[in-house]
Amino acid sequence: MRFSKLAAVTGGTVYNTDNVEQSFTGVAIDSRAVKEKQLFVAIRGEVNDGHDFIDAAIAAGASGIIAEYAWPGLEHVRGEVPVIAVPNSHEAMLTLAAAYRDSLTARMVAITGSNGKTTTKELTYHLLNAVTADVYRSPGNLNNLFGVPLALFAVPQKTTVAVMELGISTELEMPRLARIVRPDLVAITNVGPSHLQFLDSIESVARAKLELVRAADDEAPIVVNGDDPILIDQTRAIRRDFITFALDHDADFTVDVLDPQGVDGTTVTIDSHLFNLPLPGRHQVSNLLAAYAIVRTLGYNFDDVATESIPLATAPMRGQVVKHGGVTFVADCYNANPESVKAGLQIFFTLPTSGRRIVVLGDMLELGHEAERYHREVGRLLATCDFDLAVMVGPLSRQIDDELSAAGKDKSSCRHFEDAASCAAELSRYFRDGDLVYVKASRGVGLEAVIDAVAKSEGDA
Repeated sequence: MRFSKLAAVTGGTVYNTDNVEQSFTGVAIDSRAVKEKQLFVAIRGEVNDGHDFIDAAIAAGASGIIAEYAWPGLEHVRGEVPVIAVPNSHEAMLTLAAAYRDSLTARMVAITGSNGKTTTKELTYHLLNAVTADVYRSPGNLNNLFGVPLALFAVPQKTTVAVMELGISTELEMPRLARIVRPDLVAITNVGPSHLQFLDSIESVARAKLELVRAADDEAPIVVNGDDPILIDQTRAIRRDFITFALDHDADFTVDVLDPQGVDGTTVTIDSHLFNLPLPGRHQVSNLLAAYAIVRTLGYNFDDVATESIPLATAPMRGQVVKHGGVTFVADCYNANPESVKAGLQIFFTLPTSGRRIVVLGDMLELGHEAERYHREVGRLLATCDFDLAVMVGPLSRQIDDELSAAGKDKSSCRHFEDAASCAAELSRYFRDGDLVYVKASRGVGLEAVIDAVAKSEGDA
């Protein structure tokens, strides 16, 4: 897009007009991620102000800037870099994202839910790649009002299907995301106790997620989890013509055969098609089934596809099995809420191992005033399990430790650390060949440090 058109789209004023007819070829909001000829949008955040990094962005190759009128350096940007001044740079980026979405011919799939949305997105992408060309999925965890625009800007014009992940923390966010993405298909993996710091009940979470359905076109198919009664009830209040997937209930899409393969994952048969899912656990099978339902609802089939050879995978730290120094880790430390932790523990204790069984749990964040209760629930569940060592990390996880003590668990088999760094330093010397370790926490805890410490010691050996 030319900078002159950018000004028209955003309603902004151009400064440094000599190069206003030049174009930019991408968008960044982090000066450290700027590439040559990209637009840098200076956004005022809670911690940092992007306007303080405009010079760094220009030095990195940014060909233009969006800044706010209130920025005092507006008329003093060095060189001939075009600057588009607007009242609010974040709002301008959202407007630009919506305009770029309008230029795309790709069918847009929007996936949301309390658990499994990233893995479902990744599995949908891999399934689609087996049946059509030019598929795109939003990278990493770009799923909020800052990340979704960046994910949209990266969609190539020739894309046939774009798979987008949408995440929210408050009830006001989903309608805005929906207006930008304008989904052609909506999928909701489940609803559960997440973001309760901002949404006060599971029903509130469901209503907030379902704003995506309310905002979608009436003709857009809706795919929902038939094993989730709250989700089904609240979807039915909005739309009667939705499509379901389920493991435990009658649904439009179900599994024929589910064959656990231990830490190697699960072989799954759906509509007589065999899939090799390298992720252990029924909850991961549900994610695969959701992805299958999405692809079929889009009109594709797998009749001429060797489905057992489709390379299924998820993003890092979302239930992956990784091995370092003879230790097998179930790495699930990108996100955590009560339901995902309980599901993960239940699966972990079914996995076969000849070595020690170790659980490393960090705080579950954004649970509001119910945080202590939910951590105690996890502690009571863990107390019924047979482990060699349970390690808790973070202030909230002390509640888990307290429940283990109340249940009479041997203190020598329970440890607590205040942070991930001290835990990693200690445990990296404790692990030995044959150990099976489950690592689970909210992203803010940084519990992957435990796995990284073992990987580093393996590399140094």
